[in-house]
Amino acid sequence: MNTQDHEVFDVVVVGGGGSGLAAAIEAARFGRRVVLLEKNAALGGTTIRSVGSVTSTCTPLQRAKGVHDIPQAHFEDMALFADNRGFAEKDNLELRRLLVEHSPDTVQWLMDMGVVFFGPMPEPPHRLPRMHNVLPHASSFIYHLRKRALRMGVDIRVNTR
Repeated sequence: MNTQDHEVFDVVVVGGGGSGLAAAIEAARFGRRVVLLEKNAALGGTTIRSVGSVTSTCTPLQRAKGVHDIPQAHFEDMALFADNRGFAEKDNLELRRLLVEHSPDTVQWLMDMGVVFFGPMPEPPHRLPRMHNVLPHASSFIYHLRKRALRMGVDIRVNTR
């Protein structure tokens, strides 16, 4: 087929929720030509229906409240969630490690885009306050991610299967 008859992209992202938008932004950051396809009329996916919180350590909000925390303590406390809910045997320790090691950078990445958090709030059985709640609500994630994706040149198409 002739490429003149078809659009060409380096990266095609399917789904316009938080994860899809984040993937599109990062691909564009690396200079890729990106299209994001969302089957619904609006972006958001399950992210827009979420509670709108991120549990993390080592954030500016924790430091401002004098909370001294480390990812290893977060890792240990997450085991309490799994144990309390009967999920311990299904817990993926490698994924848990990735989560606790990278959540501080993720919170900062979101804040750098303009996402505003309130907290950290207690979230038992965590020993320290780690729950960062987005203001005013979860749609703020999508608002700021969409804005950044467009600024990075991501071609966003809704109502597209």
